[in-house]
Amino acid sequence: MRKTDCLSRCFVKRENVITKRVVKMPSAHKIELQIVSPSGEPLGLVIVGIPEDQFLKLKAEFPDKGFSGQRPKVNQAIKEGITKQERDHIAKHPGLPGNTKLKFQFEGIPRSYVDEAKEKPSFESHGKKFWIKPGP
Repeated sequence: MRKTDCLSRCFVKRENVITKRVVKMPSAHKIELQIVSPSGEPLGLVIVGIPEDQFLKLKAEFPDKGFSGQRPKVNQAIKEGITKQERDHIAKHPGLPGNTKLKFQFEGIPRSYVDEAKEKPSFESHGKKFWIKPGP
């Protein structure tokens, strides 16, 4: 059996049969947002992970100017980049009240850690990964 190294796809040759496996790359940057109802009630958390290419593009657009915390402009751009379809998908998640216009706000220091090797995202969209954690 012979394996070839590559970033996004691995090809394995077994007895003259070539199969293709997709290797998922971990997110380059994650932010944690609190999901809040229109009345201000906390409903849960959503963790948004973005791939390296999107992260590097945002870093170039909003370069670090000394130490200013955890990249506040990059994090804000990720939050504002959540599409209507992605918001709708989050709202339909089990454990959240459906058909609710959700708001997202920064919680401060992230409380949740997602181990991408062990925990699959709730859904993926436009290269971003979303982990939804219902409950206050």
